[in-house]
Amino acid sequence: MAEALDEKESMVKVFADEEENHGFWSDLPTELLSSIRSCLVSERDYYIFDIVCKSWKASPNLRLQLQFPIGDYSRLHESPLLMSISKRSGRYNFFHPLHHTYYMDLPELLNKKILYSKDGWLLVMGGKFAKEKQVFFFNPFTRKKIDLPDLPPDTAFTKFSFSGLPTSKDCVVVGIMNLLSLMEIAVIKPGEDDWEIEDVDFRESDENYPVKKFCISSNPIFVDKYCYCLDVDGKVAVFDPLDDCENSLEFYGMRLSRRQRDSLIQSFMVESDGELIAIFLSSNGRISVLKPDASKKNWVNVEDLGDKVIYLSNGGSWVEKRRVSCNNNRIYLPMLYDNNKAVIFYDLKTQRYHCNGYDFSSTSFYHIKQIFHSVWIKPT
Repeated sequence: MAEALDEKESMVKVFADEEENHGFWSDLPTELLSSIRSCLVSERDYYIFDIVCKSWKASPNLRLQLQFPIGDYSRLHESPLLMSISKRSGRYNFFHPLHHTYYMDLPELLNKKILYSKDGWLLVMGGKFAKEKQVFFFNPFTRKKIDLPDLPPDTAFTKFSFSGLPTSKDCVVVGIMNLLSLMEIAVIKPGEDDWEIEDVDFRESDENYPVKKFCISSNPIFVDKYCYCLDVDGKVAVFDPLDDCENSLEFYGMRLSRRQRDSLIQSFMVESDGELIAIFLSSNGRISVLKPDASKKNWVNVEDLGDKVIYLSNGGSWVEKRRVSCNNNRIYLPMLYDNNKAVIFYDLKTQRYHCNGYDFSSTSFYHIKQIFHSVWIKPT
């Protein structure tokens, strides 16, 4: 018995000596932890890394600028990228929400304006001269281009959307020009020769037009075959772009309160499982997520996104499901932190702005750089 106890005490002493000599996992140098973190790929990798201990979670994230890995999207496939042009270099930067920034030269987009992004494709307009309205689809990852007919030079369409992959025969492109009581709608399908343009005048006395004015605030979105538009007061217009737009145009009765309208600085709309979701950004930094009630006459609060994440930008927004629960219930924004290195997100639970890999938390966005000419895009 005594011999057994002596053996156990010896083993304990050996393990204690090894622990003393080798230290704890939490004692690893910060530089080493940062280097390891910069090699992680998926959200699950980051989650496992952060739960090891506090020192691992607190280790800074090395944000590198790397050339875009054309053809190898293993580090990118789980998340959309925030795409924005660098005024200094003329290159396009692709900001990953979790780790590095990737850059790519895209001469095809020189002097062009990105109108909308969806399914890995960009809708682009521009030409050699300012008045040219050349419109085309462009996939920056495959460099494939699909031309559309030019828009008339005397038009001023500002909001655009398309329903799905431009390689599909069912794809529909919509452009909208809106001036208070007037709306001009342009519709085309890839392969057609001309845009079909319709004018709608809200001043006409008609039961279909219960509003006197409508000022579209973000790009329209498609739900099934219908096109939905959100205005600055929270009203929603819906029409069938392949039918008579004027006759099919209807309005939902939702509207923001006077207090909400006065503090509103930006709004977006997305589709999630067939439902409309509106996101409103207020001047105090608060972000509200709303959806229509069953009567489609009132907005109701969405306090929890469940297993979803929203990506917002002026050039297109959408919702995605996430596999790692700690990364859900977030809204990723076209905003950057730490000298344009990291993407900002808003957490609906904490109602604060945060940044992956940084000890940053704020109720305000005033000291955060907003990237207005940017779009979210996902390699396909």
